[in-house]
Amino acid sequence: MRTRRAILEAASIVFEKRGFAAAPLSEIIAVSGATKGALYFHFSSKEELARGVIEAQFSALAELQLEGSPLQQAIDSTHAVAHALQHVPLVRAGIRLVIEQGSFTEPDPEPYLRWVEPAQALLEEARTEGELRPEVDVRAVAQLIVALFTGTQLMAQVLTQREDLSERITAFWQVVLPGLATPEALPSLKPEGGMKFPDGPEAPGSAD
Repeated sequence: MRTRRAILEAASIVFEKRGFAAAPLSEIIAVSGATKGALYFHFSSKEELARGVIEAQFSALAELQLEGSPLQQAIDSTHAVAHALQHVPLVRAGIRLVIEQGSFTEPDPEPYLRWVEPAQALLEEARTEGELRPEVDVRAVAQLIVALFTGTQLMAQVLTQREDLSERITAFWQVVLPGLATPEALPSLKPEGGMKFPDGPEAPGSAD
């Protein structure tokens, strides 16, 4: 398991830097310190290795502990992923690979669904608790949130190396929330997020 983890961590560094198509397995092997045989013992191809990085990213982010109302948790989850993108190579690589799936032999919609479904569940809870306007289509909004986050983080990466990603996420919630939240719930919601995130090894998404 230590060898597998070392390979995944090395792959995350190389995939983040070069992208899926340009990342050579030889460089991943060199960075990991593992042998070619060890890599192929754990992963039969570069595509399978990329899927392993994507899965490891989801496993790390699944450990996030969110608090507050359902709609605030939806807001905070996007800020948590934004913070992880700034501090955790595994998360950066995983999200880049999800976006680059057009380069895969068989693109897989599941990673997008694994972002959409938790957002939809939180929105449905928000509706039950009276936070959400009755006319809101929770499935459509969950997909919109994922699309907005994806586009926002890509723009932030190009323009500022994601240094201002939190501010950009706050701005999109400031625009979106009035159309989602009931007038009663809106004043208590924090588009800037209600959680504090540590940097370094304790950042969200950095757990083994």
